[in-house]
Amino acid sequence: MGLTSWGLLVLLTAVVACCLAATVWAWPRVSSGGPRAVAARLLILVGCQLAVMLTLVTALNSYYQFYGTWKDLATAAGGTSQVRPKGPPNAHVAAATQVVRQVRSSLGPGRNGKHVPRRDGQVEHLDIRGIRTGISSQAFIYLPPQYFQPAFASRRFPVVLLIAGYPSTDRKIWIKKGHIPQDAARAATTGELQPMIYVMMRPTVEDGWDTECADVPGGPKVESFFAQDVPEAITTTYRAAYGRKGWGVAGYSTGGYCATKLALLHSDTFSAGASLAGHFDAIQDTTTRDLYGGSKVIRRSSDLIWRLQNLPQPPVSILVASADVGEKTFPQAQKFMAAARPPLVVDKVLLPTGGHNFKTFRRYIPPAMRWLSARLRGE
Repeated sequence: MGLTSWGLLVLLTAVVACCLAATVWAWPRVSSGGPRAVAARLLILVGCQLAVMLTLVTALNSYYQFYGTWKDLATAAGGTSQVRPKGPPNAHVAAATQVVRQVRSSLGPGRNGKHVPRRDGQVEHLDIRGIRTGISSQAFIYLPPQYFQPAFASRRFPVVLLIAGYPSTDRKIWIKKGHIPQDAARAATTGELQPMIYVMMRPTVEDGWDTECADVPGGPKVESFFAQDVPEAITTTYRAAYGRKGWGVAGYSTGGYCATKLALLHSDTFSAGASLAGHFDAIQDTTTRDLYGGSKVIRRSSDLIWRLQNLPQPPVSILVASADVGEKTFPQAQKFMAAARPPLVVDKVLLPTGGHNFKTFRRYIPPAMRWLSARLRGE
């Protein structure tokens, strides 16, 4: 029975109901004042409270997708991504990618019960193996309807790389919670968005490790993977734009930090980045382990506010999406925006209130996609 399945939630709800029924039945029988009766009443109360709390926590996890499987819960991480041995230095880029399968159910059957890519668009499941970094990870690729239409046969489409938060155990979270394919298809039809390719990924490359998209000394080179291996894999497999003007990156929470970091440090690859409730400092805790090899210099260079205050700023555009009240990263967002100066351009989308959860993240996605669409160019 899956950790986020309805079956588990129904089972736990039934357990709570049984506990309440048992309490009603047993309470009169343990109502005396003896020590055994007192202990029995205490045990009944604790048991009911634990059952209720376990059910509530399970329901919250099912909604927000903190952990997707029992293994993820045990390791406080998620996914099957892993670091693999690097291939030969001169290996052809095409060997770095493999289309695993097409996922049509994510978009539904389409009109008349039949899926037609040139009308409905398509989602594909891609296995990306980084020939530089040795990292292997999975991505879901949304291709717009225009990608399959003869009139666009020679066009290379702009690309938005979407990076989820940590641990983001559900690999389809951008599809199931973010509704990226459905929203993109609808907005492209109405002309609200230009047709773009969306690359939906997670930042976790090793169980139990929040790498913060860093090139870890002696560890996985996650920054290089997203900045080099992924764009090269996408442009080799699909008709995606080659130049930086056609590439943007966005993410929520930890993915928002990754997006901003990638745009600032790799302006040769990305021209725009969107942070949806992301942080801007170089955190280090039990989930990150030692990302910086004990080096204060490396850690400081990963502090995005410090970079803006002390280093030349790159010619990129950054969107900061946050909330005045309820968002824990808002003070950092304010410092980041205050430190920005040309040629860096910073725009903002601010909500009056909003917590650090996917319900709020979902409100940032449509304006962020419109913002990116207005700045990216196909070829």
